[in-house]
Amino acid sequence: MSTDPLSIGLSGLEAYSTEIDVSANNVANVGTAGFQGQSVEFENLFAGAKARIVANTAAGGLDPTGIGTNVAISGAGFFVLQGPQGSPIYTRAGNFIPSGNGLLVDAASGLPVTNVNGGSIAIPAGATNVSIGADGTVSATLPNGQPATLGRVALAAFQNPGGLLHTGGGYQASADSGNVLTGAPGTAGYGSLVPGFLESSNVDLADEFVKMIAGQAAFAANAKTVRTGDEMLKTVIDMDET
Repeated sequence: MSTDPLSIGLSGLEAYSTEIDVSANNVANVGTAGFQGQSVEFENLFAGAKARIVANTAAGGLDPTGIGTNVAISGAGFFVLQGPQGSPIYTRAGNFIPSGNGLLVDAASGLPVTNVNGGSIAIPAGATNVSIGADGTVSATLPNGQPATLGRVALAAFQNPGGLLHTGGGYQASADSGNVLTGAPGTAGYGSLVPGFLESSNVDLADEFVKMIAGQAAFAANAKTVRTGDEMLKTVIDMDET
């Protein structure tokens, strides 16, 4: 990386712009169930700022809902949703509902919830009292009044959850997140479920506002560096032309 003031200033503008955008996104999702905030780490500060986005994998608080198909994860796992073109989407938000097409789905995205065998969880027409237990078992009462077990929700675990990539509806695996392992809630390494609760966002609103203020100040300082470097370069060019 070049060490001239103009290049250093431009790299700083880009890096601190990233930090401001990340903090703004965190603030926007402070009320989103299961949302895990991101932060920015800076590298190569001598030759210019280089930003790297990392996820905050700390668990959020638990908010009671009393809804049988709402579940929070107690542990480090992720729910698995069946994304477009078969690409799994991982989420901490257990806001699930029976859909009109007879599947258990994520309420926000409409994506089907994956069971421990890798398939969908079908909800029979007319079924009532649909609920999810602490071990992920999905139960319901059939139209004839008989109780039924409909499947078991799967959880995924990663070697490095901080390496997951944010998507619109959750996360996708990456080379940094490592291999994904899937299993059942309540088994070693996957955590268990808390029925009738949703995990709240882990974003600290006060901390994010502090980061935004500091990022804006750093952005302004680097903008000044760029203007100064530009003026110096213009002066040199003017001297060459005389």
